[in-house]
Amino acid sequence: MEIKAKNIRDFVQKIGLPRLVLFVLAGVVLLVLSLPSGSGETESQTGDGSGSAAHQDVLQAMETYVKEQEKETEEILSRVEGIGAVEVMVTLAASEEKIPLQDQDVTDDNTSEQNQTGSGRTQSSYQSRKENVLVSGSEGEGPYVVQVNSPTIEGIVVVAEGAGSGRVKKEIIEAIQALFPIASHKIKVMKMK
Repeated sequence: MEIKAKNIRDFVQKIGLPRLVLFVLAGVVLLVLSLPSGSGETESQTGDGSGSAAHQDVLQAMETYVKEQEKETEEILSRVEGIGAVEVMVTLAASEEKIPLQDQDVTDDNTSEQNQTGSGRTQSSYQSRKENVLVSGSEGEGPYVVQVNSPTIEGIVVVAEGAGSGRVKKEIIEAIQALFPIASHKIKVMKMK
């Protein structure tokens, strides 16, 4: 014990007490900074997590898509004789779907032994699965997208000045069905007041 205490005193005298205090304080600061803050903020709440940012991006893209579809539909319907002023509301059932390129023949060699009726025979099974093809870009590594499907439209409401006529309602419904893959019972046409 006496040798260790002497070595410590020699070390302190060699580097100096102010430097030793500075090293200890630096160690404490680094230790405190490495501990969780305990403020209840998670990674996604502070914006560092990609999950929250990606979710916000999806919501923003869906809202932009809806607004564009509503505006374009209003513009085209308002040009039709007898319809007059138009307001359109579009609701979505799902966001856009991105379909990645996948490797076709990735196999796992899962050999399973099965004792069939006491004969002691073994049977091998090969499971085939597909893996996404990844590409590196400026935002990091991600799947190579080969197809993007538009968001799924749930329903459309059209309020038009000329919608009092059955003929105009029919034309509006047919126009909406020509523009969007949606059943007629999911389109509601009403007369504007």
